[in-house]
Amino acid sequence: QHVRFLGSDYKKNDVIIKKGTIIHSNHILALKTLGIKKIKVKKKPNVLFFSTGNEISNSENIPAWKVRNSNGPYIKSLNENFLFNFINGGILRDNHSFIFKNQIKKMLRSKIDIIITSGAISAGKFDFIPSVIKTFKLSNYFKGVEIKPGKPVLFAKIKGRHKVLFGLPGNPISTAACYRFFVNPYLLNILGVEYEKPIKAVLKNNYIKKKHMTHFVKAKLNTSNSGTLHLEALKGQESFKIKPFARSNIWAVFPAGKQSFKKGDMIDCFFPDHPNTI
Repeated sequence: QHVRFLGSDYKKNDVIIKKGTIIHSNHILALKTLGIKKIKVKKKPNVLFFSTGNEISNSENIPAWKVRNSNGPYIKSLNENFLFNFINGGILRDNHSFIFKNQIKKMLRSKIDIIITSGAISAGKFDFIPSVIKTFKLSNYFKGVEIKPGKPVLFAKIKGRHKVLFGLPGNPISTAACYRFFVNPYLLNILGVEYEKPIKAVLKNNYIKKKHMTHFVKAKLNTSNSGTLHLEALKGQESFKIKPFARSNIWAVFPAGKQSFKKGDMIDCFFPDHPNTI
């Protein structure tokens, strides 16, 4: 009655895990059950992160002109789900351009794969990140994308090396959006993970934007009684507003080429704290 026949589950030469799959606990169960002790995996990239600005503080009690350092802890909190090793570089102050340049030089002879900065990439007096990066020989470089939030975002690849830099805007929501839609796709690509597919959801409320811009929108995903996924674009989309981000559970992407999105439109969605890749 309780006989289990050999090969009734896995058969010889069955594929257990496809190449490019992110390994989860269910895969561990299969591997251990089958007596597999070793598999080849990609090394997690090492990410060195810097906050920037004299106004950034790690203290609990701060004067009115200071800002608590939230971007560093936020990026660190993503390292397990988004498959990278987080290294905290601390805070670069307004006069630390020379220190930043030396950190890039150290990256070239170390195991650091990626440097991410938050802030100091726009056109302000102390926004030194772009000018320092451009002193190095680069094979790829861009700064400024028609997106909201995060328009000043920067990317650079050191010529002849597998070393890259991301400059994210300093506003917390801009940092979160640019990490999700620029840094994460790069990480998945170098790890050989399959391309992310969006979750499709039905829009519950109208949304209007400039036609030439792509918007990454703080949103709430819910399931109806019939099993349909519905999406609400939340109020308070400014990049400094944290409250709606705390309420949200999904990023909604409203692409360029269209100005007005109406209730009932199908919208692409991406999880904020882990890849859509299964």
